[in-house]
Amino acid sequence: MEKPLSNTTFTFSDAIDGKYITDLYAGDYVMIEETFNDVLREYDEFVDRIITTYHESDIAGLKSAVHKIKPLFGFVGLTAQQGQCLQFENGCLAMTVEQRADAFVALEKMLRVTKPIIESEGRRLAEFNASQP
Repeated sequence: MEKPLSNTTFTFSDAIDGKYITDLYAGDYVMIEETFNDVLREYDEFVDRIITTYHESDIAGLKSAVHKIKPLFGFVGLTAQQGQCLQFENGCLAMTVEQRADAFVALEKMLRVTKPIIESEGRRLAEFNASQP
């Protein structure tokens, strides 16, 4: 039997667009928690593909890999990260090698610091959901 939607609200960390994600899942915190878990299962594979295509100088593959990870950020309310991916995706083919290297360094840093945010928020959601009647 599924739990009914909670009458209490979860307060997301500042990195997460709480209104966006709550609206997206209609306040279903169990579904949000499941989505965080799903994103984490896929995350490393997506990031590895981005890094590999960059180091192979496969710019079309890099653009495609960034395009594929972009929705994951939206699924978990990380709209700023989603926007950063969109900006990189839209510009990477036109960038010089130096510009692309600088943009990639920033993108890779964002990807590395974002996973712990998703993990932490997922744990917090699990604790919240477990405390609900």
